[in-house]
Amino acid sequence: MKDTITVAVQCALAKETKPFLERIENVSHERHGGVDVGTGTYRGVRLVVAEGGMGSVSAGAASQMLIDRYEPDCLIFSGIAGGLNPALHIGDIVVGNQLHYLETNTPIIAECAPWKESFASSDVLRDAALDALRRQGWVRVPSLRELKAGLHTDFKDRLGERGHRFVCGTIATSNQFNTDPAVLENIRTTVHADCEEMEGTAAAHICAKNNVPFLAIRAISNQCGESYESLDDHQTDLVDAAQAAASIGLDVINMVAEGRIGLGC
Repeated sequence: MKDTITVAVQCALAKETKPFLERIENVSHERHGGVDVGTGTYRGVRLVVAEGGMGSVSAGAASQMLIDRYEPDCLIFSGIAGGLNPALHIGDIVVGNQLHYLETNTPIIAECAPWKESFASSDVLRDAALDALRRQGWVRVPSLRELKAGLHTDFKDRLGERGHRFVCGTIATSNQFNTDPAVLENIRTTVHADCEEMEGTAAAHICAKNNVPFLAIRAISNQCGESYESLDDHQTDLVDAAQAAASIGLDVINMVAEGRIGLGC
């Protein structure tokens, strides 16, 4: 058994790593394989924070590097995403219960280890994130998959409640910034994705191959359909969303540090 628990946090952008790096004690900075990494301690946990870059190839490479070099007991992917679920607004959160590749022949991918067409956050980390959101007063609303399954009645009148919202739903990973309304509607109806981004499924895939517990937390920074260039007009939303996702990630790390959740380490 290791004396110290190591938690890896992976993000794509500097604005997403900043809330974590600001809380690390005695932080040191390294660079491996083109990835900037900050290491140090946070509440007695060894915290490793990586800015892995955008896109699925960058994400997968960064995840494997983190696992090989730092041997984390879990990996949390935290960051921003474009919203697909109309019940979610800027700053709301998707906890990735499931993660799907887009533009990918997933049955072929599933012909080799870890033999999966889609991926998931680990149960214990997912439930910890949901607990953190509830304790912080966030309002759970139905995911698109829950709506499709007719489970929206479980949420009663929550869509009318005020406050920050979250879903335990589906994250779609694309290698392109999709804006075509027909493409976006197809994503909603085929994989029932609540948000779209460019990295999460690749990180989840690598963690599954290496048996590393994984958690994806995404905060909505913009609505899918906007052009990439238009994001320059609301940078504050991107920063605020990155901080919202990080606040839940840090709460989960607090639970790990306090021994309230076990990682099998």
